[in-house]
Amino acid sequence: MNDWLNAMVGHRVRQHREEGLTMSAEKAFVADTGHDVYQRRFKPVVVAVLLTIVAGFALAPSLPALLVTFVALYLWVDFYSGVLHVVLDDPAFCRLPLIGVPCVEFQWHHNFEYDIASRSLFDVWGDLNVLLFVKALLLFGIAVPLGHGPTALMVAGVGFFWAYANQVAHRMAHTAARKRPAWAKRLQGFGILVPPRTHQDHHATHDTSFPVLSGRSRNLIDGLRARVPNRWVWLGVFLFLTGFDLVLFVFALDALPL
Repeated sequence: MNDWLNAMVGHRVRQHREEGLTMSAEKAFVADTGHDVYQRRFKPVVVAVLLTIVAGFALAPSLPALLVTFVALYLWVDFYSGVLHVVLDDPAFCRLPLIGVPCVEFQWHHNFEYDIASRSLFDVWGDLNVLLFVKALLLFGIAVPLGHGPTALMVAGVGFFWAYANQVAHRMAHTAARKRPAWAKRLQGFGILVPPRTHQDHHATHDTSFPVLSGRSRNLIDGLRARVPNRWVWLGVFLFLTGFDLVLFVFALDALPL
């Protein structure tokens, strides 16, 4: 499926070039570099994340701490997914070092909305490999030496669970109704996973409805974008949250009497 999607990318780029059409940033990047947008991700990292999830739940310091973390990070990951989406959707970032390629790959989803529902789930989860590696490196590198190891493992497990659930929610939002499992339709109906109609608001204009776990923080993200339109502020916030949100959550959680 990755090869087929990359062939579609090549066809779209050639079509624009032959017709003399102005290329959007993600198309121009592929035209200039020949980059394969759809990658086979390194599966051992995905397996390591899944094992971290199991360990995080199984070795939680206490049930109350686990429940608080489960609910709080569900809400947080929806908001964080909105911040990530705002940044990776910005065409101005496609040529930046490090973050440019993820932006290009993310923005091709606007051309082929069905891509996330077509690729292997392990590749869809693997799209988060670098992001989760960075989070794990800073979380364990900071929290464990300071004596927060058990809580850090729990937060990593629950946080990574919701990160993968976020990918599943996005995938289900683009899965045809006839192919969508009953459990997904039920969770979408309850608003636990983002409903397809809510997410399609984003694909209609690409400037609203950014969160993709539940979509409940869409108004908050849209309101913040209206008040703070500067893309560099959003990039800075995204980089800070990517590095330190789980670390700060661990410190806050261990300060509570749970």
